[in-house]
Amino acid sequence: MEGLSIRPARPEELPLLDALVLRSKSHWTGGRAEDVRDVTPKLTAVDIAARHATVAEKGGVPIGFYTLNEHEDYLGIGLFFVDRPFIGTGVGRLLWGDLVRRAVALGARLLGVGAEPRAEGFYQRMGMVTRHGFDHNGERLIWMTAEVAALPK
Repeated sequence: MEGLSIRPARPEELPLLDALVLRSKSHWTGGRAEDVRDVTPKLTAVDIAARHATVAEKGGVPIGFYTLNEHEDYLGIGLFFVDRPFIGTGVGRLLWGDLVRRAVALGARLLGVGAEPRAEGFYQRMGMVTRHGFDHNGERLIWMTAEVAALPK
C-alpha cells in the first residue's frame, strides 16, 4: 500500500490506538463505535516497549497496530487491529508480515492468539490453525496457533 510505513508505537499515541480498537470492532456492529462493548484492556506506556507495540501509519496517522506477549513456551498476539476504513485493503497482511519477522527475530517457535470469532478467517488465511474456543472476560474467543517457521512472511 502506497504511503504506508510500519514503525514502533509511541506513548503519545495511546489514546489514538484505544480509539482505533473501537473503530475496528465497529466494523462488525454496522460502523457504530458506540455499540461496541469497551472490553479491550487499555494500552499503557509500559506496553509500548514491553509488548513490542508496532503501528502501521499512513500520512503520519496510525491505521493499524499489533502487540505481542512473550511467554515461556509461545509468543502471543495481544492486540491486532486495523482501523475500519482500511479493513480489507492489505494493511492487516502488511502488519502480519512485520509481526512474523518480529517473531523470528525474537526466536519464537510457536505463535498463539485468542481471536475474536469474526477474526478467525483472517488468522486462518495468515496460517494460524484453530484449536478450541474459550471464554475470557465475558467474550467468546478462539484459541489459534501456528509454528512460526511455517508462516508466510
